[in-house]
Amino acid sequence: MNIASLIKYDYASLDGYQGVHIARSHKAIANGLVVLDENMPVGVLTSVDLARKHHMIIMDCLSPKPTVNKGDMISKVLDVMKNSGHDVLLVYDEETFLGTISQHDILNHLHANLNRQRLSLQSVAHDLRSPIASIKMLGNMLQDNLILVENKQLVDYLNQSCDFAQKIIEDILLTEQTFEELVNYSEENFDELVEECANGLVTELEKKQLNLHTDLRFGQSVKLDRPKFKRAIYNLISNSIKFTNQNGKIELSTVVANNMLKLVVKDNGIGIPKNIQEQIFDKFTRAKRQGTAGEPTTGLGMYLTKRIIELHDGSIEVESDGESGTSFSVFLPL
Repeated sequence: MNIASLIKYDYASLDGYQGVHIARSHKAIANGLVVLDENMPVGVLTSVDLARKHHMIIMDCLSPKPTVNKGDMISKVLDVMKNSGHDVLLVYDEETFLGTISQHDILNHLHANLNRQRLSLQSVAHDLRSPIASIKMLGNMLQDNLILVENKQLVDYLNQSCDFAQKIIEDILLTEQTFEELVNYSEENFDELVEECANGLVTELEKKQLNLHTDLRFGQSVKLDRPKFKRAIYNLISNSIKFTNQNGKIELSTVVANNMLKLVVKDNGIGIPKNIQEQIFDKFTRAKRQGTAGEPTTGLGMYLTKRIIELHDGSIEVESDGESGTSFSVFLPL
């Protein structure tokens, strides 16, 4: 993860040619004060600077500090802080000054993230209990009744439980891996990518005898991380398949709208109740439901989809009356 979400944009600042006594009495000195020279940031002043250099003017107390970039990874910024001995740094987006980043804020974020991961793992462990218990029970039944014809159905149940347990594990690993890796952009024909994802789900569509209609009118190439965004599109189509009844319809469309690429994945399935629509993008959401054919849900698919779209500076919206279908709209800047 990069430091973009941890930048302090509402930083406090002082003119570099004011007296040191103003900085010493400033409430924000503990978080670092941005020092200005003719309204341009020239450094960040900390209480350590004031302790090391005893001068009358703020500018004279400044010590040279490295700067970091908005897109730098947290690990890299922590290394810069460690090597330089400074725990508050200025952050730029290329040549544009944005704000400050502090070691304190990074550590608080990592601590909170650790707690979230702990809670997530507890939730996963709970979800894994059921399929694993089923595997053990069915295994014992097979052991005791090896000659029964009914064993074929038991083996089918066993395989389904194994598949679901494996799907949970794969989704967890994929989710963590996706946000640890850098986004690798390449020029991609978006309509062709949507077609490719749809073709990869032909078997699932045929199982439910679903009618797939495409109206792909974007007709342009865009810069995106192909493997990541392919996963997002795949998840959206797969979600529609899961919650659409047999002989239902799914529509895929692309168009340019308000200088944005708009992808719509629409179905006439069972819809999403209003009271859980805001929760469907949560990690390990409690709003998860079984599909119309009993398909299980890990609670990670839509969370991962939204995060991938946001990595591309896009957004996703959901629309459903809760009874007769759902429409997901993805917007990407051009």
